Amino acid sequence: MNNYPYKNWMTTASAIDALTLGEVLWPGAHNAGLDYDFSYPAYLQPAKNWFVCQDGPFIQQLSEGVRAFDLRLHSDEHWLGIKKFHTFHGLKLFRGRSLSELIKSLEVFLDEHPGEFVVLDIHELKGVDNKPFDYQGFHQVIMNHLAPRLIPRSNSHLTLGQLKQADSLQRVVLASEWHPDFNSPLYWPNIRHEWSGSDITSPEQLKQHITKTLANPPRSGTLWSLSATSYGELAGVKRITNELNQWFGPDSGWAPKCSIINADFIGGTPLIEYCQQINHAKGLRKARG
Repeated sequence: MNNYPYKNWMTTASAIDALTLGEVLWPGAHNAGLDYDFSYPAYLQPAKNWFVCQDGPFIQQLSEGVRAFDLRLHSDEHWLGIKKFHTFHGLKLFRGRSLSELIKSLEVFLDEHPGEFVVLDIHELKGVDNKPFDYQGFHQVIMNHLAPRLIPRSNSHLTLGQLKQADSLQRVVLASEWHPDFNSPLYWPNIRHEWSGSDITSPEQLKQHITKTLANPPRSGTLWSLSATSYGELAGVKRITNELNQWFGPDSGWAPKCSIINADFIGGTPLIEYCQQINHAKGLRKARG
């Protein structure tokens, strides 16, 4: 992981410590558990361009600077405990990486980089074979394997610097839809998603959507996710790295209005550096009052 220049970008942007979690600009990975390095069944290989959204696994995304994960999880009753939970994408539940891999990746990464913070945006929870999602089982897994890393919702008003002083391990926000089985102060409320509303979205249509959204963005200081993904009718997921770099560059005026920029193939792109620069500048302005 020493070859990644953005692996500790939050730590090196020292002024970011003056910001709360809701004030930070987060580079986010859309459908983070579906990547080209995962071993998909042979029958799914021809359709990969439609459901694969990232280049590498969770640990690579973290090392490349991703700090918010857009996650859809299903529970497979053929397994027990943590093994039953996997990421998916699409109505057909194209299966991706496991929850256990995500938690292990967070442990390894945060042990090495304790000054970094991560948002887990649990965007969708589904069962398979028409069975309900196992909320109780998911909650137990989270409490058993991730709880020491989670930031309580009651600490949402603290700055990153204050959070570091309060606890040496708590670096992860877990946000999900409400459910009676999620009876813990460690859960944050569901993160609002702003997307175009269309599965087929050209870069031009996406730009129009972003322009409209940022003309009247959600309230500053709250976590919300802006979809910056483009899908073509024949090509599937489109790489629009150049467009994103232009739209969200330091001089564009767009990025400072955002909370989470939720994009495909975002790891290691200049957009990570832009987020670092913008967060550092925001922290400096806030510190000066």
